[in-house]
Amino acid sequence: MSSKLVYKRPIVECIWKDLDNMHFDWEDAFSYNKTWNFAVGERESGKSVNSWIKLYNAFYYLKNPSIVLRRRQVDITPAYIDDIATLLNKFLKPEYQIQLLYRRGDISSGIADIWVGAINENYSWRDYEGLPVFFRIMALAVPMGRLKSMVLRDVRYMFMDEIIINTRAGEKYLPGDEHFLIKEIYTTYNREATKPIKIIGAGNPYSVYCPLFSGLGVDSSKLKPGAFVIGPDYVIECFQTPPELKAQILARNPMYQFDDSYKRYAFGGESINDQNIRIHKTEPRQFKLKWVFKLGSDIISVHCGRSDKTIKEPFKFWVCKHSSDWIRQVSKRRRIIVFTYNDLIEGAIKWSPSDSDMLVMLKEAMRKRQVTYNCIDASYMLEDVEVYL
Repeated sequence: MSSKLVYKRPIVECIWKDLDNMHFDWEDAFSYNKTWNFAVGERESGKSVNSWIKLYNAFYYLKNPSIVLRRRQVDITPAYIDDIATLLNKFLKPEYQIQLLYRRGDISSGIADIWVGAINENYSWRDYEGLPVFFRIMALAVPMGRLKSMVLRDVRYMFMDEIIINTRAGEKYLPGDEHFLIKEIYTTYNREATKPIKIIGAGNPYSVYCPLFSGLGVDSSKLKPGAFVIGPDYVIECFQTPPELKAQILARNPMYQFDDSYKRYAFGGESINDQNIRIHKTEPRQFKLKWVFKLGSDIISVHCGRSDKTIKEPFKFWVCKHSSDWIRQVSKRRRIIVFTYNDLIEGAIKWSPSDSDMLVMLKEAMRKRQVTYNCIDASYMLEDVEVYL
C-alpha cells in the first residue's frame, strides 16, 4: 500500500457556494496518488457533484480541459450537457455562473468539445472556437480510430460516471473490454499532458462487479461499505453517507423509510444485485474441470460434479474466474471455447451454434440456480457466456 501524499486542495471559496463537509470529496482518494481513482457509494452522497467540481476547478484555475466518457452515443444528448451546466450553476456564485456550448452535430456523432461561455451572453457557433474547451465528451462505442485521432493538450482528468450499471434492469456493459478501451484513450491523451492524467470513476453499489475493476485485478470481496481498497495503480473508496447527511436526505425523501431493502442499498452501500449469488471460494470436493471460456482477457473455468447431499440447495457446477496467465496451466486436453476470432489461441475452438447441445446441462443448471462461484465476478462473466448458449 502506498503511503499517503499531501494533496493541496484548490482554493474554491471565491467561486463556489453551499459546499459542506458531509458529502463525498475526492481528497482522500487522491492522496494515494494513483492513476485510477474510483468512488462507489450510496445515492445522493455527492460523488458526481464533487467530480464535476474537480473538473471545473482544473479548467478554471489551471486552464486544463478534461475527458468525459460515456458508454454509448445515445448517452450523449443536449439534455445531458445542459443538466451539467444546471448542476454547476447550483453551486457557483451568481457572478461566476456559466452556460455550456456545443455543436449539436458533434453531440450526435459521439465525440464533442464543450466550451464555457458567460451565462447571459449570446454566442453563434462561429464564436465557439475562440472560447476555452472545458471538456471533450466521448462515447466508448465509437470506433477507436476516431477516439484516438483527435488531439486535446494538457488534459487533467478522465471522468466516467455510472461505472457500475444495473444489469438486473436490462442495462448492458459494452461488448469487449471496457478497461482496454479506456487504457487506449488514456495513452493517447497522456502523451500530450504536462502531468499524468488522473482517471476518476463514480458508481452506485448495484454490484461489486464492474469490468474496470475486473480488468485491474481487483479482489471484489474487499469492496465493502466504508472500505478503501488500494492496488498497484488504483484506489477504490466505498463511501458511506455520514449520519447527519442521511438524516437530511431522509427528511427530504420519506420514501426511503418504507423500503428496507432499498434503504440498505441507498444508505448502507449494500450491493443489491449480488445478494442471491452463491459463493464457494475453493473448488468443492470431487468436482473436475469441464470447460474453459475465454472472453477477451477474461477467463472462467467450469467445473462439474455433485455437491454434498447434506447441502440444502445442491449444486452441479462450480465456476471460477482466473487471471489471464492461468490459461498456460490448463491441460491441452481441455476444451477452451472462445466467441470471436480475435480470441482464438492454441488449443481453443470458436463457438458455433452447433455446440449448444454440449452445454445444455450448464444452461439448465443456471436456470435452476444449481451453479456456485468462486467470486461475484464469475457469476456476471457466466451470464455473458450464457447469451451464446
